[in-house]
Amino acid sequence: MTLIPASDVRFGALRHRNFTLLWSGLLASNVGTWMQNVAQGWLVLQLTNSPLWLGLLGLSFALPMIVFPLVGGAIADRVNRIRLLYVTQTGQMLVAFTLALLTWSNVINVWTILIGSFLNSTFLAFDSPTRQALIPELVPRRDLLNALSLNSATYNGAALLGPAIAGALLGPLGAGALFFLNGVSYGAVIIALFAMRDVRTHAGGQHIILGEAMLAGLRYAWRSRLIRSLLVLSALAAIFGRSYQNLLPIFARDIWSGGEQGYGLLLSAAGGGALVGAFGLASLKNVSRQGAVLIASGLIFTATLIAFALSQSLGLGILLLFIAGIASTVFGTIIATFIQMATPNELRGRVMSLYAITLIGLPSLGALATGSLAEVLGGISGAPRAVLCGALVLGTVLILVSPFFWRRSVSTQLPGMDARAKPVRLEPEE
Repeated sequence: MTLIPASDVRFGALRHRNFTLLWSGLLASNVGTWMQNVAQGWLVLQLTNSPLWLGLLGLSFALPMIVFPLVGGAIADRVNRIRLLYVTQTGQMLVAFTLALLTWSNVINVWTILIGSFLNSTFLAFDSPTRQALIPELVPRRDLLNALSLNSATYNGAALLGPAIAGALLGPLGAGALFFLNGVSYGAVIIALFAMRDVRTHAGGQHIILGEAMLAGLRYAWRSRLIRSLLVLSALAAIFGRSYQNLLPIFARDIWSGGEQGYGLLLSAAGGGALVGAFGLASLKNVSRQGAVLIASGLIFTATLIAFALSQSLGLGILLLFIAGIASTVFGTIIATFIQMATPNELRGRVMSLYAITLIGLPSLGALATGSLAEVLGGISGAPRAVLCGALVLGTVLILVSPFFWRRSVSTQLPGMDARAKPVRLEPEE
């Protein structure tokens, strides 16, 4: 059995200055992002009163995150990654400030919200694979699982705090204030990037035509049976599992009569669970049988979604989303670790861009399908049944693929830390 070498201390990635700077900046920025997400979803529901429009909000975010990440990954593998992050973070900041001004000027409408979502997603399509590819250069390989778990915590921990703040501020201050605060929060990442020192910011690969570089990344992912299987599994989890989030305004307002505060609590519950899952995984010095953990966490996630769809109370729904958040974070982090460990540095931006599509783009695309299914099943009242159908599909797939993943664990060698290193093989345990 081969495993990731254990770190000597818990949260070992935080011993490394550059990673800690980026981690803390992202934590602050992602609080603002979640606040903006709450404002957008609530505004769209107030303006349209339709689950289909919530699905279209998801689609406006999904399209760039499906089309552009491979381009972003290819560029991240050939330019200074920190400079590219300056551009993407500044672009997202300007979008947030523009939405704030439009809201304060009382000219905001559903189409401007969709356009803002589309532009934010476009910047994120270049930002996400760049950040993912940069992380292995900020920590030694023994701390990579720890770093990836803590990286998940920046977004999921913000998912606990951001919606709670948004639920409290949305009523008295309005959506415009949430958009503005999100714009300010991007400054935390920009400052962190400026303060980083001695980072290997370039992949070191050959400069080839962009189209050929993209195809090289696709070929590498396709020819690796494990990476291909993990990407498919992550995609299915995104479409049939994590797409429930765009329907949460309906659960809060119409199913359980919780209003803005209920909506914020539901988002915070999922974020709180995700934070527990991320820090819990990061606190472990070693994780054996990663494949078994992957399947088990995925099945727990689907089981809690099924129970959530059938729940009759807001309180129980909050508890179930907390458990779902724990399981979903562990599931996604194990997938990311397998992929990072199997990919050389010169290809990491492109391969991780494919993972970014499944992690960020496809849940929003799945939201369109879930919203459309809810509309067919009765509109507002069809939302629980739409979530239930997706969870049942995902659970069935996980049961079918469990024999392939159950006994797998990660090899000790991380390709790309040395330019001469060969890709590692990830074998089942003996």
